[in-house]
Amino acid sequence: MDLDPQDPRASPILGQLLRLSKRRQVAIYLREGSLCIADFIDGRGELVDPKIWFRFNCATTGTGLARRRMLLESAVPLCAELVAKIESLHRPSTVSRKEDGP
Repeated sequence: MDLDPQDPRASPILGQLLRLSKRRQVAIYLREGSLCIADFIDGRGELVDPKIWFRFNCATTGTGLARRRMLLESAVPLCAELVAKIESLHRPSTVSRKEDGP
């Protein structure tokens, strides 16, 4: 049985948005048994180690702002468009490579 990439149920990515704003989307998801974070700022995305992301984005002494943000921005399922963007981050052809030369 072939998987249809347009069918969100066929995606190997299962997750939710951690943050959603006009400029930023952050998704936490499982892909092939591994926990991943994809962080998109102004449409440009990168894969980030989950431990590092949480350390630099959630390590605060006050939890009031974090709780408010969590209520407003999280628990949103990943849409098919975002899943496609995340999948493109995992493809080797999208990794920037430094070209040889001066």
